[in-house]
Amino acid sequence: MTSAALLLLLGQQSLAAPAATSADRCLPEQDGFLSMRLRGSIESEVRWREPALNCTGMSRPDGRGLRLRFAGPFANGGELAIVFAAPELGMGESGRGVPVNVTLIDAVGERIYGTQGDSRCVFDEVEQRALDDAKVPSRSFRVSARGFCVAPARAVDGDGSVLLTRFDFAGLVTFREDEGAPSLFPGLPRSEVAVVTATGAHRFHVWIAADAQSQQRGLMHVPELPPDHGMLFLMEPPRFAAFWMKDTYLPLDLVFIGADGIVVNIAENAIPLSLEPIPSNGPVGAVLELPAGTADRIGLSPGDRVVHEAYTAERPSQRFH
Repeated sequence: MTSAALLLLLGQQSLAAPAATSADRCLPEQDGFLSMRLRGSIESEVRWREPALNCTGMSRPDGRGLRLRFAGPFANGGELAIVFAAPELGMGESGRGVPVNVTLIDAVGERIYGTQGDSRCVFDEVEQRALDDAKVPSRSFRVSARGFCVAPARAVDGDGSVLLTRFDFAGLVTFREDEGAPSLFPGLPRSEVAVVTATGAHRFHVWIAADAQSQQRGLMHVPELPPDHGMLFLMEPPRFAAFWMKDTYLPLDLVFIGADGIVVNIAENAIPLSLEPIPSNGPVGAVLELPAGTADRIGLSPGDRVVHEAYTAERPSQRFH
């Protein structure tokens, strides 16, 4: 990081194969596993078992259903991860024929593949069993499922696809008391911004990244955001800034905002995992990250205004520290 440009490393964690530590264990009895058959741009028969398997699970960001992430060793010492998101599956619920969305993250090839819908893959059978064990938090469940996909997951850049012909797993999901969006970044302040364009004022719920640690983390490893949510990075003093998308799974629109609240420039559809710097066209007091496609949807252009309490006589550090 230099004085001329702030290169925000949106994700500092390496995607090397997970170490076999107690923190990485999926289930208390270490019986977590994932088997899956991949065809297409990735040809592989995956058979992961603990301890060479990392798995986590939680509520989806919008509070609807659950999300499970599995990761394990892949080619050339790298990592492959897969995320199952089932919006219809509530806490403790089991069922048959449950729709599920699938996202594959290939750290070796730096590619992300998504089914982009809940109708392309299905849990043939899924069961949640409550865990009464001091090794895991309350509201934790052992989730076991098997299923298949009828359509491939496509690369986010439009080049390549992977068909998950079958899968079978057992993992862990923990439902928090504060289910939904607030649990994504529990340590960050939350606020609201209004983006004023020719089509009107559009409001977004944002997390505030005002210190070096939260700015370096950014939206890393976040597979989805609730509608009309984003992250606002506050710069003090205002300066030239450059971002990259390392370890960032979501395609994003980056809105560079002057200290007066006027939009300086917009980087639309930033490519996930890309290491290419994304610079501001001038000194900025903030950068707003939103899901890709938002800028086009609301008709956002340079010269439009972003209204937030940071653009008052009080500086951001006085309000958010």
